[in-house]
Amino acid sequence: MCMNDAQGKLLIAPPKLPDWRFKKSVIYMWKHDIAGASGVIINKKCNHPDFRHVCNEGAVKRLPAINPPIWYGGPILTNIIGVLHTLDFTLKSTNLVKKDLGFTLDRKMLECIAGGGGPKQYIVTLGLSNWEPGQLENEFEGLPPKSPAFSWLTLDYSPELIFGPKTEDFWDSCVSRTIQNQTEELSKKIFKS
Repeated sequence: MCMNDAQGKLLIAPPKLPDWRFKKSVIYMWKHDIAGASGVIINKKCNHPDFRHVCNEGAVKRLPAINPPIWYGGPILTNIIGVLHTLDFTLKSTNLVKKDLGFTLDRKMLECIAGGGGPKQYIVTLGLSNWEPGQLENEFEGLPPKSPAFSWLTLDYSPELIFGPKTEDFWDSCVSRTIQNQTEELSKKIFKS
C-alpha cells in the first residue's frame, strides 16, 4: 500500500464514481496521516441551512450584513460547522494545513465571522468527509472491491480554486486541469533530456 499524501491537496471525484455522496465533488484535504484523512467538499453550496439559520440555532450574535454561503463539507458529522480559511486570523484550535491555509472546528471562529471579523478569506462548511486509516490509500490504489476507474484524482490547491467563484463547470475544469497536469508530468518523464 503506497502512502499518497493528500494533505493540503484537492481530491477530485473521478467521472464514473458511483457513490452519489461524492459525485462531482472537489474536496480540500485538511488532514491525512496514519490516523486517517479528513477534508471538506468545496464546490457544493447548501440551500439550507444558511448562515443566519446556523447563527440563530447556535445563539451566535451576527451583524445583519454578514451572511456568507454554507458549503456541504461531506456526509460525516453533518451537524458540525467548520471554517477553511487563510492564516491571517487563527485560533489555538486551528489546524494548520499549509503555510497559508488552516481549518478550524471552533465556535469562536463562527462568532468572529458573524461579528464582522475573522480571516480575510474563508469558506464555512457543514459536515466533513472522513476516511479511516488506510481507507483513502486503498481508494487511490483502486484495490478490490474498488476499481481503478473509481480512484480519486489529485490536484495541487491554489487559493483561486478554493476561494474563487464556483461555477457550474468547476468540477469539470478541475478534472481537465488534473488530466493536463498528469499528461505534462508523463511527457517530462518520457522526453527527459
